[in-house]
Amino acid sequence: MHKWLLPGEKVEIRCRPHSRVLIWPIAVGLLIVLAGSAGLARLQPEQFAQWAPGFSAWRETFVVVLLSAEALFLLLYPLRRVWRWTWTKYFLTSQRLRVRRGMFGKFTATYPLEMIHEVRPTQNWRQKMVGSGDLKLFMYRGPMRTLDEVPALTRFNGETQQAWTKVFRASTTFVQQTPQPGDYAGGVGMNEKELRKLGRDH
Repeated sequence: MHKWLLPGEKVEIRCRPHSRVLIWPIAVGLLIVLAGSAGLARLQPEQFAQWAPGFSAWRETFVVVLLSAEALFLLLYPLRRVWRWTWTKYFLTSQRLRVRRGMFGKFTATYPLEMIHEVRPTQNWRQKMVGSGDLKLFMYRGPMRTLDEVPALTRFNGETQQAWTKVFRASTTFVQQTPQPGDYAGGVGMNEKELRKLGRDH
């Protein structure tokens, strides 16, 4: 059981963003590795002596610079994106939608279902091919929020709608059953028929 769950709350769905977001980072990473390998091939002693005669003393320096640049480019985009995807999780519970990011599991966003006015799934043509999509949350207060690249969008949206409906019905029932201040009938125990008679007498 998760320690962050509220009393009576349970996890319905736990998932990461769809893995299609890794296509470009992996493709760029492969290109960087291929470019670096081609550069190292040109820096081999025999080839280097042919296209850069007189600079043999600088060959090792060029190798270090090339490897450093390759590692830097890999860290700046491909590895950073893969790392972000790995440590991002969406949680749908019976009461809230939560987003957790980072290696230490810090929650960066929490959306109570009773504060959501509308849940709207959206897809572009690329997302439709893999079944993913974005889930737009229209809040009663504050700007619209978006869960990006939700996997199995149809199922996730369906479970969210069901959980939201249960929370909405529970809150509506609670309000209806709670006596309101100034409720004359509730205060004196009169029913509707007796109230109409009282009105005619006055």
